[in-house]
Amino acid sequence: MYDVTDIKNYILFLKTQLGLSITLHPSEKDSLILASELMTFNIHDHPYCIYVKTFPKAQKHCIERQGKIWAKCREGSFCGTCFAGVREFVYPISNGKETVGFISVSGYCGNALESHLRATAQNYGIPLQGLRSASEELRRELPPKEQIDALLIPLCNMLELAYLKSAADGESEAQLPDRIVRYIKQYHTQNITLEDICTEFSCSRSYISHTFQKILGKGFRTYLTEIRLEDAKSLLRHSKLSVTEIASSVGFGDSAYFSNVFKRYTGQTPSAYRKAPR
Repeated sequence: MYDVTDIKNYILFLKTQLGLSITLHPSEKDSLILASELMTFNIHDHPYCIYVKTFPKAQKHCIERQGKIWAKCREGSFCGTCFAGVREFVYPISNGKETVGFISVSGYCGNALESHLRATAQNYGIPLQGLRSASEELRRELPPKEQIDALLIPLCNMLELAYLKSAADGESEAQLPDRIVRYIKQYHTQNITLEDICTEFSCSRSYISHTFQKILGKGFRTYLTEIRLEDAKSLLRHSKLSVTEIASSVGFGDSAYFSNVFKRYTGQTPSAYRKAPR
């Protein structure tokens, strides 16, 4: 049987060694991903996707469109194009009884990309030049689906076996702390506050604060900042967006404050980080 560590290591291999942009998208029926470190892979780390989702209207539409992906998953794996012009491979995740999530392998340039960029800019109020800059990181060559099948079907099987094991061990459904973390990861580029979390989940400030210290060893604000900085690092490495544009994109309203926070956490200014060899 495979456990979470095995699955995590395989995903990291696919991402770091083969360069696949993989994300896991669990449903509320999920009992494994939501309650484990696999939630790390719930957020797109591709610069283009990061940039598009920093605009609330576009992010909301992206989440709403996932319903169509769920419906299509009933027919099995497929390759499609998202509303922002990105080609992606999608694989349903099963717990042995029903579909409880899907895997996305994204980051490929769709057909008629310029038309998608113009439509996305117009429909969601995103600067067209910013979209063009971020889209330069999209891969122009789409690999054969058979090649991706050979890599992703084993991952689907590993996840299904892990679900069966967790069911046999009597592990419970994802609890409230896991859903709170998932919510923050979804909306971290927006101006969310601790009060917003309290309202969304009908919890007190003291409960949220205690929960973060208990399960993450850090406070809400620190956790939120770290997620935003990881997005910023990706955009600095892989896009031509200015520091000011990146600061706004990842949730910092003031670029000077962003630069100060970035240097405090990384030891480098954003500009120095961008220029440093990888």
